[in-house]
Amino acid sequence: MRRNIINFLFYITGTFFIIYYFALTSVMGAITFSKYLLLGGVFLCIFGFINQKLYKNQVYNKIIRIIKPLFIIGLSVFILTEIAILFFSFQKNMDESDYTIVLGAGIRGETMTLTLKQRVDIAIDYAISNYNYGHIVVTGGQGQGEDITEAEAMKRYLNKNKVENVIKEEHSTDTYENLEFSKQIIEKHSGKSIDELNIKIITSGFHLLRSKMLCAELGYKNVTYCASPIHPIFIPNYYIREFIGFYKMLVFDILLK
Repeated sequence: MRRNIINFLFYITGTFFIIYYFALTSVMGAITFSKYLLLGGVFLCIFGFINQKLYKNQVYNKIIRIIKPLFIIGLSVFILTEIAILFFSFQKNMDESDYTIVLGAGIRGETMTLTLKQRVDIAIDYAISNYNYGHIVVTGGQGQGEDITEAEAMKRYLNKNKVENVIKEEHSTDTYENLEFSKQIIEKHSGKSIDELNIKIITSGFHLLRSKMLCAELGYKNVTYCASPIHPIFIPNYYIREFIGFYKMLVFDILLK
């Protein structure tokens, strides 16, 4: 009975990821990382089938007894990490800052992705609500499938919406570089150390925990955070992707730096 329930969970979860992939792709087009959810869904369904067929095989059961503790530990780490990511995802500070950094999220050609547009829309709301909104630093270089830099696309959109004082950081390829290169630009522009300035970070809610840890690592001191909304259809994709991004950051951007 217990094995049947476990197999059922594998089938249900796998089927969900497969259906979710096709639904997401049909509505939003090709999305970064979503193909891995499809592969994960197929794997879960296949594993459920194998587990159902070989449950009496002694060799298979010995392998499962070895794998089971690792699976439980991995699942526990995943759940606790997602809870932490979710806990930090609701901050929305709109107070005045000296510099506001908008973290990049990809463009297609010259058009911002919906996730990036939502971040820049929050920057516009912030500028409108604060007469002295300081300078806005837009971040992101030019990647595959991008005809201009992410920073240029954001600046054009901000200027179109009457937001000036925009500074571009156009060479970064990830969040660490977004913040590292922005720090260098801000310190050069202001003539002050980053810890002497009030900095605001605008990014998606799921991205805030990673951003906070990198800000601490890079010496940002007086920092407030403002989360942009996320379209509900993106939630499974981005939150699972962020789990991987978080531990990649922890290893390569903090522990090994």
